[in-house]
Amino acid sequence: MRKVSIHLILWSMVFWTLSSCQKEPGPGGLCSIKGKITKDWRVVISNPGTSTGIAPAPDEEVYIIYGDHLSPDDKVMTNYKGEFEFLSLREGAYTVYVYSKDTLGAAADNPDKMEVKAEVVLSGKRDSKDLGTIMIYDIP
Repeated sequence: MRKVSIHLILWSMVFWTLSSCQKEPGPGGLCSIKGKITKDWRVVISNPGTSTGIAPAPDEEVYIIYGDHLSPDDKVMTNYKGEFEFLSLREGAYTVYVYSKDTLGAAADNPDKMEVKAEVVLSGKRDSKDLGTIMIYDIP
């Protein structure tokens, strides 16, 4: 009887230890986040009426932040169609962002770097989120 009690206590401790470990957002899972970056070319960056066209944005850097981290944890480049994908992520909250020219133009603190971001939560071991199209801006 004493042997059974010891085994029960040991298995309870193992189960409690394994079930209480919650992994943070980041690499090592089966989830993914994807999307597409398009660029609106404007003659006057602050005036939408001066748009000369919208096209896919190839070779743009797209960044991801895991959970509540302050700095970017990873980045990918868009392909020739402006598409990107972050693979092998665990469940949790993520921030995905890309830089654009600031649509305030010269009135902005840094006219060349305005972040365009999306917040996403992955839930489920194989969750996949499509952020759709994210628009950035530039001058031809």
